[in-house]
Amino acid sequence: MSEQQYSISGHPITDTRMKKTIRTADGKWLDINPDTDVNIIRQPRNVTRTGTDFAHGEDLYLTTDTHNVRHYYVISWVAEGRSTKESYRTLTEEQKDTFIRDHVHRAGKIGLDPDVADHIEKLFPGFLKRK
Repeated sequence: MSEQQYSISGHPITDTRMKKTIRTADGKWLDINPDTDVNIIRQPRNVTRTGTDFAHGEDLYLTTDTHNVRHYYVISWVAEGRSTKESYRTLTEEQKDTFIRDHVHRAGKIGLDPDVADHIEKLFPGFLKRK
């Protein structure tokens, strides 16, 4: 769902269903929007709609606040049948690095998808080359 513009009596109204406000680890409020924030890692959500299939994953995002400070957050999700439940948490810079390293490690012998690797390298130059 993305933002859509509607007009009622000539006045624009913005549909902001995906915008959310979450609390950071230090207790501050952070406005996020997974539709427009930078997606760093997104897990595939392949669930056959049989009602018994189950999938889960975590997606990593980057957003910048009004003071131009970068914030990282994870959406943890569980999909079962036709319903999906999500929870949100923010990450520190160090936790973000660990999250990416763990994702790369889980890719194992198959390796990281080249598009994902290029995206990570573009956002964090040299990150994948560090040991």
